[in-house]
Amino acid sequence: RRGDHPPHVVNGVRELVRVLDAPPGWRMLAGTSVNFDVSVLELLSTLTTGGTAEVVPNLLALGERDSWNGHVISAVPSVLGELVDHLAGTTDVRTVVFAGDVLPARLVRQVREALPGVQVVNSYGQSESFYATTFSLAASEEWAENDIAPIGTPLGNMRAYVLGPGLAPVPQGVIGELYVAGTCLGRGYHGRPAMTAERYVANPFGSAGERMYRTG
Repeated sequence: RRGDHPPHVVNGVRELVRVLDAPPGWRMLAGTSVNFDVSVLELLSTLTTGGTAEVVPNLLALGERDSWNGHVISAVPSVLGELVDHLAGTTDVRTVVFAGDVLPARLVRQVREALPGVQVVNSYGQSESFYATTFSLAASEEWAENDIAPIGTPLGNMRAYVLGPGLAPVPQGVIGELYVAGTCLGRGYHGRPAMTAERYVANPFGSAGERMYRTG
């Protein structure tokens, strides 16, 4: 286990709410343990903006309800894949946020067929960068059946780089390693200086002393 120190949580919360376009008095179905970074989206972004969070110990149990209410629900793709057949006519969800794993295009289509007009969001990040570094609004109409949803573009005040040897940016379509930087980047691992030095490296594209995180 490792503990990180992410600063500027307010910036991250503000950006999450902006992307979700949450209405006044919005309601979140929160099914993630507070031990995991996704709970930041589910709890902090809701409660700091006057919303309501319904803590759901087991999201799969929603499939046993006749109806359930919430403007936003977040889940890993595999869990929502189990629920998708129960969505139609049972909920007023306006936005579905996926996190924690790759998002298949076919699941995006299934969700949109069950909930016409719903906003589907794919998020990517790690606890070292305040839960989410990038967000994308999924547009499955352009995708083939076996495509994977992209991770999108960085949130405000965050940056992402795909780099090769010598930390040189790679051309489009070339495989590289993803690095993230910005306001919400963690300060390092508590009590683990060697691991911090390995994963948090100097950012050649930023200001003096700025670091970026090697996602691996």
